[in-house]
Amino acid sequence: MVRIFKYLKIKEWLAILISIVFIVAQVWLDLKLPEYMQEITTLVETEGSAMQDILIQGGYMLLCAIGSVIAAVAIGFLSSFVAATMAMRLRKEVFNKTISFSMEEINNFSTASLITRSTNDITQIQMFIGMGLQFIVRAPIMAVWAIIKIYNKSWEWTLSTAIGVVILISMLSVIIIFAVPKFKIIQNLTDSLNRVTRENLSGLRVIRAYNAEDYQENKFDSANIKLTKTNLFTNRLMAIIQPTMTIIASGLSVAIYWIGAILINNASFSNRIQVFSDMIVFSSYAMQVIMSFMMLTMIFIMLPRASVSAKRI
Repeated sequence: MVRIFKYLKIKEWLAILISIVFIVAQVWLDLKLPEYMQEITTLVETEGSAMQDILIQGGYMLLCAIGSVIAAVAIGFLSSFVAATMAMRLRKEVFNKTISFSMEEINNFSTASLITRSTNDITQIQMFIGMGLQFIVRAPIMAVWAIIKIYNKSWEWTLSTAIGVVILISMLSVIIIFAVPKFKIIQNLTDSLNRVTRENLSGLRVIRAYNAEDYQENKFDSANIKLTKTNLFTNRLMAIIQPTMTIIASGLSVAIYWIGAILINNASFSNRIQVFSDMIVFSSYAMQVIMSFMMLTMIFIMLPRASVSAKRI
């Protein structure tokens, strides 16, 4: 997979560097929001607080949100540019390489396989670069930064977050173990389906002359059903990810507020506002940690498929 990146030119590397700057800025802005939320919560719960102070903190939150949106748009534009340019260059290289093959070399590849390599395989790499560029940089930065933010808040909250992360990684690891091996099978089945389709189209007159429509239809159905069943198996496994993510995030939020209620009840009257503010902030940071590990998991899901495609090109 790494050798694919040698086809990147200076302008693509420059776009990647600029996108990294925007990713860091977006993470900083996203993690800054809970701090202003904490200030607003403290001001609301404190008697005698001026409305102007609350509005100022709200204005800072609005500016952070707008800045995060601008950064996200810039990141999406830059990553799409890099992915699309890379895919265009790969298609050109694959085409030129295919044209340069001798008759002996070209016989080592089926036409269906060459079509799949030029279309589906390159599309998989394009998707990985487009999405992976954001996830690979954003997820570790956000995870580390958010963990640093919540480190000294409360060991009970930290423990509940750690348990949530462990459950998330365990469940998603099981999904990946069963789904990833199917990706290579899907590539081969796609080749097979393309081959059967091409045979039917190129030999249409012969098929009709020998009245072999039913035979060819059964042959196509067999290849199509195998590909469909394999795709359904992987997609059903992938469909479990979003509900799993939602259940764990919701369960973690409930655990944080439940623990927070106990901590607030046991705290002195003067410290209850501070504990409540910490709980609000911790909940936001905990969701960021969960999202970071979710993005890392998506990278591990996309990487094998892209690697298989890269080896075939």
